[in-house]
Amino acid sequence: MLIKATLLVVIGSMIGWITNYIAIKMLFRPYKEIKIGFLKIQGLIPKRRREIGISLAETIQSELISIKDITKKLSNANIEIQMENVIEEILEQKLASEITSKFPMLAMFLNESTLNKIKDIIKSSIMENKDKIIKMLFQALEKNVDFKEIIVEKVDAFSLEELERIVFSLAKKELKHIEVVGAILGGLIGIVQFAVTMFI
Repeated sequence: MLIKATLLVVIGSMIGWITNYIAIKMLFRPYKEIKIGFLKIQGLIPKRRREIGISLAETIQSELISIKDITKKLSNANIEIQMENVIEEILEQKLASEITSKFPMLAMFLNESTLNKIKDIIKSSIMENKDKIIKMLFQALEKNVDFKEIIVEKVDAFSLEELERIVFSLAKKELKHIEVVGAILGGLIGIVQFAVTMFI
């Protein structure tokens, strides 16, 4: 009786552990569809990769972050100051050489004072319209940048081997816990089976 009870518990535990182990592995494996007669076998994530990517993208875009969130952050990032600095740097490096290369006759009239006046005129003209320029950039971002499409493309391009490695490394303890729970439940089922056979 003791041997029978032990065997039922051990076999039940082994079945529970193996079942959960296979179920966990089948989240990813096999990567490619395998046909066995009429049966088709493929890992859950590889099989539904596109759907998962779309669902993930929609969740991120609607619940976590969107292009509007980014433009809102950018609007508070002192872009005007950075823009002015960039314009100043470009004019400092390029203005004199561009004028002399395209209008050689003007070179003789150019001095530091004249160049500074031209720089100030160009810079002030641009900075007077900075709001329009920034608004145009933000509108272009909102119109042309699709977070959902980018995320779906990234998920599609991501290596399944690498994704599997990341998932299993992050959830190693939890997945091992699932295997152990399967073994415990299998053992309990073995005990129940033994108890049932005692009354039959």
